[in-house]
Amino acid sequence: MPQNVIPSPADHTVWEKFKHGDREAFALLYRTHIHMLIAYGMRIASEQNVVKDAIQDLFMELWRSKEQLQPPRSIEAYLLKALRYKLMRNAKVQQRYQSEVPDAPDTLNIESSILLRETENLQKEQIQRAISQLPQRQQEVINLRFFQGCSTEDVASIMGLNYQSATNLLHRAVLHLRKFLSSGVLLFFLKII
Repeated sequence: MPQNVIPSPADHTVWEKFKHGDREAFALLYRTHIHMLIAYGMRIASEQNVVKDAIQDLFMELWRSKEQLQPPRSIEAYLLKALRYKLMRNAKVQQRYQSEVPDAPDTLNIESSILLRETENLQKEQIQRAISQLPQRQQEVINLRFFQGCSTEDVASIMGLNYQSATNLLHRAVLHLRKFLSSGVLLFFLKII
């Protein structure tokens, strides 16, 4: 998981080219981050069209205001925060987040793989149910920290919290998950993230 993401010189170069009107740099920013933004947006909003429209609006606004933008510490965190803000303002956003856990690769023989997959699917369902029982902000902090791979500092920035509040929110979310999940399922959750 990335910790305290600092833009590489290449990121700074792309950002500066974009600020000066380079359409290729702008397209590269879009291509680099679109899948992450869609995945994050779908955890906030249930309708893919709403998410895609918000992302399109976000990039249109970026292009229009490119000269005034400062290089962010983390382009990824900046875009996630901007998308979150857009979706939260949108009246069509549902109140319930969705969580999907990526599938683990099959490495065993076919019968063992089937049994393993069934067990993992049951554990994933338990994890999804447990996460859905958390308060909305705790769901979001779990999503950002563990599924999106954001640092706690980036989570704080995206959610508009100070660092200590984000740390406390994350701690409370993990404590609540411990109440809902057996130790084996909790270990599975920590292993897959």
